[in-house]
Formats: sequence, C-alpha cells, structure tokens
Amino acid sequence: MVQNLLAQIVELIDSREDIRMDEIPEYRLYISQLEEFFDKKLGKASDNDEERKVISKTMIQNYIKDGLLMPPDGKSYNRSHVILLILIYSLKSILSIRDIRRLFNPVLPDINDDENHSDIDYIYENYLSLKQASVEKLHFELEELLSRVEERPIPPGKTPGEQHNLRLLLFISTLITEANLMKQIAEFLIDKYFVSEV
Repeated sequence: MVQNLLAQIVELIDSREDIRMDEIPEYRLYISQLEEFFDKKLGKASDNDEERKVISKTMIQNYIKDGLLMPPDGKSYNRSHVILLILIYSLKSILSIRDIRRLFNPVLPDINDDENHSDIDYIYENYLSLKQASVEKLHFELEELLSRVEERPIPPGKTPGEQHNLRLLLFISTLITEANLMKQIAEFLIDKYFVSEV
C-alpha cells in the first residue's frame, strides 16, 4: 500500500503548478481575458456555473467591494490585480475573506496606491519560493506518516481490504488533524498580530 499510495499522492502534489511570475502578463487584461487566464492556469470548472469558476466577474467585484483588490483602471486589470487574485484564491480555501482582508491591510494599507506594486511582487515571489520548499518537505513528511500508519497493529480477523481501509482512515484523519491545527495556528496569528477591522 505505502509505495503505491505515496507515488499517487506525490504525483497529485507535483501536478499542481503555480503561476510563475514570468507567466503573469505585463499588459492589462479585460475581465474576460482575466477569467480565461485563470481558467487556463488553474483549471476550468466542468460547466459554466458562475459559482464554480476559479475567478469570475462577480468574485472580482466582491473583492473590490471588500477592499481586497483595487478597482480596475477603466475596464482593465494590471499585473498586481492578477497577483492579488492568485493569493486570494490560494488563501480563501482556508481563511475567511474577513481574515484575508485583515492579513492584507497592514501590508497593503491603501490597496489603490501604485507604490504597492513592488510590495505585491515581493510578496508573491517569496510566497512561491517558500511554498516550493514546503512542498518538498511535505514529500518526506507524508512518507514518514504512511510508514507510521503501516506499523500500527491491526485488530485480528480483518481481511486485506478491511486492513487497507483502516489504515487509510488513520492516514486521512491524521492529515485532517494536521490541516486543522495549521488553520488554527494561522487564525491565531492573524488574531494576535493583525488588528481587527473597526
């Protein structure tokens, strides 16, 4: 079980590509081009359902309204818009929009200020670098966890299929526990160091 499962998990992790800095257009994009860019880079929804899109016009309008994203220049969006949308997309699976705004506010106090463009580039470049190091470390940690699960004694009388399912349950529940702990740590740090909105 271990080697086959580990190979599948590593393949899943490694197949998720980040949008590199050199892939982000230098030119301005209209909303339809922005949606197309994200669909192409992050995977298109299986249907045209607005709620299932990676990035939609409605989402962008809500992010602007919530102060997470600066309004477009006319009807076009620049490189900083794209980077912030990538970061929001990455963070929103774990954090609430409110917490993302609290996280961004001290670093980008005036989202409309053009001076923030270099800070946004800095944040994204370093985020990608640190994320890559974490993913490489994750390969080793997953292998260790799978080995520890395999070493656990199984109650007698279980079929190979039942043994497999018990081990999978232990592996998955441990992953969920670790994910929940990381989420709690992130929320704790936001509450402690990022001032709540007035």
